[in-house]
Amino acid sequence: MGTIKDYIKWRGDLEFWQDGFNTIDNLVLSCISYVEIDPVFSEEAPAVISMKDVSDIYFEKYYDEKSIRGSLVLKDAPMLLREVAASSRYRDIKIRNYVSLNDTARTLQFAAMEFLLPDGTSYAAYRGTDDTVVGWKEDFMFAIKETEAEKEAVSYLNRIARDNDRLLRVGGHSKGGHLAVFAAAKCQKTVQKRILAIYSNDGPGFMEKTASSKAFQNIIPKLISIVPEETIVGLLMTPVCEPTVVKSTAVSVLQHNPATWRVEGRGLVTADDIAKSARKVDKLIKDNLSKMTEAELNAYVEKLFSIFENAGAITLSDFKEGGLRSIQAISKSV
Repeated sequence: MGTIKDYIKWRGDLEFWQDGFNTIDNLVLSCISYVEIDPVFSEEAPAVISMKDVSDIYFEKYYDEKSIRGSLVLKDAPMLLREVAASSRYRDIKIRNYVSLNDTARTLQFAAMEFLLPDGTSYAAYRGTDDTVVGWKEDFMFAIKETEAEKEAVSYLNRIARDNDRLLRVGGHSKGGHLAVFAAAKCQKTVQKRILAIYSNDGPGFMEKTASSKAFQNIIPKLISIVPEETIVGLLMTPVCEPTVVKSTAVSVLQHNPATWRVEGRGLVTADDIAKSARKVDKLIKDNLSKMTEAELNAYVEKLFSIFENAGAITLSDFKEGGLRSIQAISKSV
């Protein structure tokens, strides 16, 4: 029994024609989507680059261990990229349509990339929340209204499918899983028909009216939702379908990192049910949210994040590094 890192060592020599795409491959690519490879895909760069070449360019020219930001998955992702790029299974996968957007004015944090798989299909991976304050603020907005990232997710899926007829897999971790589900439900019908599977890896749910809508119910046969035993994020709001519960090497909130999920062979090690402690936290959150109107919740989110913004922090790492000055600025805002 191991994790996705062990999977890469155990099965990294098996190419996709020998052993087809599976749930663990989805996890691996979801994690790779966290690597901030913006400079690799600059305007001067080729539009399509192999996983190996992306890794080589990234580590030769741009990787700086000190610059890796505070998100759980962001820290793991660069080393995972190096490992998969050295494997027979992943090194020749092509990456294209890399997008990364951060816009405070629009309350937008969005990133995605398309992996061209050797079996002739594509895996569209949406990145989860990064270390930016605007990214975390946008997460809170999911419970209130359709967000800018959700709109971008739909537009992205329609756009990458426009010029080809490849069958599609769509997925992501955390916020990325949420965006994958939203995009698959809201994309053009001709695109939706080409989707083979939708993966939400510990992604939060949706407002109840959205989760129960016809558009979302229609995609349930293709939806694969995965959460760890002590999930918190995966229970937020209303899930679209019942998830598969998996075991993790970590405890509590650290189980949110898919690099800790237990793997055996080509599958995840499942658990009987979500832990009682996670259900208790979920009930506490939902009970408190139910006491607030939509207007009150919106005002709360705006005031909460204005505190961080007044501290001059663009990222949570900035806030941490600000030390006493950040605390003083927040105290004044409060």
